[in-house]
Amino acid sequence: MTPAGGLGPAERRRAARHLLLDGFGVAAQERLAAARVVVVGAGGLGSPVLQYLAAAGVGTLGVIDDDAVETSNLQRQVLHTAADVGRAKTDSAADALRALAPEVRVIAHRDRLTRENAASTLAGYHLVVDGSDTFETRYAVSDAAAALGLPVVWGTVLGWDGQVSVFWSAAPDGRAITYPDVFGPQPPEGESCATVGVLSPACGVVGSTMAVEAVKVLTGTGDPALGRLLAYDARTSGWDTITLAAPGGADEGAGASSEGGAPGHAGGAAGLTGDEADPAGSADSAGGAVASGGVTATPSDGPAVAPAPGVLLLDVGLRPGAVPGAVFARLEDLAAGNFPAELLDHPLDGPVLVVCERGLRSRGAEQLLRAEGWRDVTSHAILG
Repeated sequence: MTPAGGLGPAERRRAARHLLLDGFGVAAQERLAAARVVVVGAGGLGSPVLQYLAAAGVGTLGVIDDDAVETSNLQRQVLHTAADVGRAKTDSAADALRALAPEVRVIAHRDRLTRENAASTLAGYHLVVDGSDTFETRYAVSDAAAALGLPVVWGTVLGWDGQVSVFWSAAPDGRAITYPDVFGPQPPEGESCATVGVLSPACGVVGSTMAVEAVKVLTGTGDPALGRLLAYDARTSGWDTITLAAPGGADEGAGASSEGGAPGHAGGAAGLTGDEADPAGSADSAGGAVASGGVTATPSDGPAVAPAPGVLLLDVGLRPGAVPGAVFARLEDLAAGNFPAELLDHPLDGPVLVVCERGLRSRGAEQLLRAEGWRDVTSHAILG
């Protein structure tokens, strides 16, 4: 990036610690001031990315997010406060960033990024930072950025694990690698923070690392993670570095797992994805599936389940009333300790079968109930 004009006295005072930094200096700071960066997602990863890029002196920040702030976001999405619950994340983020760095120009895109609008939304920016939480968005970002020749700083976090890399279709020195080159064709959606949880400070570690990579790419300083995947394990606070091969190399088609495994790990695709998207369980040729708790589940319109006598059927799916005869509970309410009366009246050693559309939310609910003392809990997907 070419610097556009000099820094004013106020900017120099604010950036003084950068100007003193060996290998950084005025030229790098001017590049930041001239930079236009768009961040996909203002959540657990986007929050620290946006805060650090604004504080570092990036001149223009685009924020793409179509969600509103929820109470459960506040555990990890540090850009937002309790007073922002119910507000659009783009509005909350814009206010927070302008308060932190009044000179930054914030462009709010309150849209869901899709293959149809990705190219037009990303055009005009110098760098994309992808903190999105679905495979659909990640592949849309990757394809559009590759077509536009834009570098992408990508990261993901789930549970205790995170990953960071820099993808750029126009990178020199054999490091022109894109997200699909590493993770293969777009897979079905899988687990998410909403179904398996996430350690909140891990979002800060991974998001801050993404901000570091963005600054290096924008300023031409350091060695960005082009051709490398950085895998973080919060259990040990350790990082592993996995070397990636460009297309056509000996390791073409290698992937990396969302748990920070090496390329080629079974499952191939990385990270944090949307709710209820990964098909779980197996359907037979007639379209039915048999659950371990003596329940027959029938997909298609109006799934029917027939629990065995004495089994409490608990539905934690996305549509209340979708499972006739089941007790409905929101997964978020169970996590908050708000249990339906039928469950509270059910013996702790009595069988409980938890169901949802794809089996992801029900697995999370099973863990919650076991932690609360119910001993005979199983979970199942009602759609194949």
